Amino acid sequence: MMRLLLIFGLLSVLISCSQKTPSRNHIPDIKERVFLLQEAIKDRNQAAIDSLLSTDILDNGQSSDSLISYCFGPDGDFGFERLGNCVIAYTNDNAEARCFVMDSTGAENRPIRLMWKHQHDMWLLSRFEMGDSTTSGF
Repeated sequence: MMRLLLIFGLLSVLISCSQKTPSRNHIPDIKERVFLLQEAIKDRNQAAIDSLLSTDILDNGQSSDSLISYCFGPDGDFGFERLGNCVIAYTNDNAEARCFVMDSTGAENRPIRLMWKHQHDMWLLSRFEMGDSTTSGF
């Protein structure tokens, strides 16, 4: 019995050691993608937003239109300025940026979660969620 526990313990250590730690090089890449998305949203530039989207986003019923609509409000009267106070978490293939959609007041009352996938050697937005910015999606 003791041998069996020792074998299971050793196997779990070996499995956890074999998993590759995510590259720290992803951090500036993800930050840059969030910044590019922010600037495209600010300009309401659908083509620029589309260039940052994974095709997976369509499977979620989302698009550049729905992202612009959330950031500027359904009536288009919210004064979007930036995606602020972003907290980024990532693995080798997935990332999440928990941010706030902000206007000139800097109020943090419009949270958004941006989920990214590392595809074709770049980070592409695969989904976004409005609301709770404190929980992780992966």
